[in-house]
Amino acid sequence: MNTQRPEGKNIADSPFFKRILEKAETYLKHPSKVAQLLNDAFKKATAKKSVGAIAGEVWENLQILSRMIKAAMAGEYKGIPTSTIVGGIAVILYFLMPIDLIPDFIPVLGFLDDATLIAWFMTSIKSELDRFTDWEATQQSAPQAPETHPTSTDIVHNADNSFGTPKYSDRGQGTITETNSEF
Repeated sequence: MNTQRPEGKNIADSPFFKRILEKAETYLKHPSKVAQLLNDAFKKATAKKSVGAIAGEVWENLQILSRMIKAAMAGEYKGIPTSTIVGGIAVILYFLMPIDLIPDFIPVLGFLDDATLIAWFMTSIKSELDRFTDWEATQQSAPQAPETHPTSTDIVHNADNSFGTPKYSDRGQGTITETNSEF
């Protein structure tokens, strides 16, 4: 077993990670698979975020990376290199794999290689992340389109529409009669 602290660049250069990159490329054609991947990463990161300071940092980084990939895949955030999206998907795939260079079942070390790879990747795309967070801030502060309210023709009622029919013809419109009957 390798007892040295893993280096993110070394993990990224490994043949193992190269295969993950190839798999990540196939995800570009399947946005629903990317959405599921991001959801799975969120679940795992949520479970791990209380492990310590490193886990908290990984949690933050994964959130930013996930939002960036999601916005790029939806076509909302443009100009991001495809290689960055593929790399981000590959990092998330690696994070989700229980058996990777250091299997996740090994306490602390199993998570350390994931955290190291994520930190290395986030550092290597720092300028892209800065552009994304700037873009994201403008999206949140941009005026929202006015809410559209459904028109009366769009609303579906399940109420008794028999008012005005012979059953109620003895009552004028808007007239409510009380009855003293008990149910």
